[in-house]
Amino acid sequence: MTIIAKGTEVNGSVDVEGNIRVDGTVTGDVKATDGVEVGKSGRIVGTSIESKTAIINGYVESNLTVSQNVLLGSKSTFVGNLKTKSLVIEEGAVFHGNSAMSDKEAVPDRTQGGGDGVESGGQGRMDGIRNPIER
Repeated sequence: MTIIAKGTEVNGSVDVEGNIRVDGTVTGDVKATDGVEVGKSGRIVGTSIESKTAIINGYVESNLTVSQNVLLGSKSTFVGNLKTKSLVIEEGAVFHGNSAMSDKEAVPDRTQGGGDGVESGGQGRMDGIRNPIER
């Protein structure tokens, strides 16, 4: 596991084999073959984040493409577009952007201006909704 510790600042793209945990600041894109975890003090600001799983408990401003599942923790703020197979948003999380979900694993859109990278599924918009699931 690669760890960006609290107080550490990384400027530029980060490409990791395995998992990465960010408790510091990354200004740039992040790509991990397994998981991305952003701790409560963590911050990522970039254009894209790609991984199999993501757990966000800090601040993320980026487009997020995750092939399996995403968890937005209760203290998290996520600003950007999200593509994933499974999404959990805990009460108290802030999500500004669009989400696209599919039963198939999300695949990054690598075409120039074509398609949204998701073959089927719903799309929704949530702006500042703190508890989107009420029963």
